[in-house]
Amino acid sequence: MLEIRESQIEDIFATQLDEVKALLSLSESLTLFERQKKVNSGRIDLFFISISHLHLIELKAVPSRIEFCDQTIGYKNDLLYLQTNKQLPPLPLQSYLVCPQFSYYHKNYCIDNGIIPIEFSPYELLKNYYFKIKAISSLVAIKPSNHELWNLHLLNPILYAFNGETTIMSLSDATGKSKSTVGSYLRLAMELQLIEKTDADGLCLTALGKKYVLLKDTSAERLNDRQVELLKDFIIRNPFSSPAIYGIYTAVEAIFLLSKNYYPVPLVKAHGFFTTLSGKQSEWAEKASNDAFAMYSNYAINLGLLARIGRDYYITPSGIRFILFLELNKSILLINSI
Repeated sequence: MLEIRESQIEDIFATQLDEVKALLSLSESLTLFERQKKVNSGRIDLFFISISHLHLIELKAVPSRIEFCDQTIGYKNDLLYLQTNKQLPPLPLQSYLVCPQFSYYHKNYCIDNGIIPIEFSPYELLKNYYFKIKAISSLVAIKPSNHELWNLHLLNPILYAFNGETTIMSLSDATGKSKSTVGSYLRLAMELQLIEKTDADGLCLTALGKKYVLLKDTSAERLNDRQVELLKDFIIRNPFSSPAIYGIYTAVEAIFLLSKNYYPVPLVKAHGFFTTLSGKQSEWAEKASNDAFAMYSNYAINLGLLARIGRDYYITPSGIRFILFLELNKSILLINSI
């Protein structure tokens, strides 16, 4: 049983013109001329124009009824009257009644009266709309990756060893770490957008990476406050830019959301919820889930966004500000893509 307001389906038709074009089997591009156009017998749901035709669409979210057919016929006659009075362009008019299902009788009744009956699937329409929204498709596609690097400050010796363009071998020699270890660290650094590949297949610091290195404090092993603020600000503004950044954000979001039910948030509740938020529920076994949450929650602790006492997690004042700003930016991204 379909339960949706007709206006919500109309919203999709009004904004996803390629979807409408495909549904109506048209070769020409469409432009929305008017929505809820007022005519003598009522209001036309959608009124489009193409290069060669005008297109009337009466949309229903329930199976066809004879009164729907008559309603569309009335709208068609109203538009033809406006054309005779030169209130609309003198283009041929195509009229459609769009319903999830048509009876044989209603379909023939429409055709006999110059109305084109079109069946559509609300389920496919809603699903396609969800995945076509750019920000949502990015959100759905991105999932945290496991780098098996437990603290962000372990990146520092690698980053500090950069001197212009370099290679994994050079960094291995400079830091005394194996190539495989350096490679793992560099993959995380690349996801944090601190380094990038060069045209010559080497590696170099990004603008963000250069700022991060310039803020280094050689007397301290961990990230200093200025480095922390730099990374937090970047994550807030770019929540979907990489799996690692999304993992940090999701770890904080998991604790923030769970705090409505438990506070402090116990580890046993946190890692499973983190896995669900990450979209990894069908991919991670329990150990992988535990390890991933431990890793990304450690990154969040490194950035001062979370705190852990024993096996309980707390969200810090900085973490609350972080998640609220990030949710605001995420909402803006989503709204602008609709």
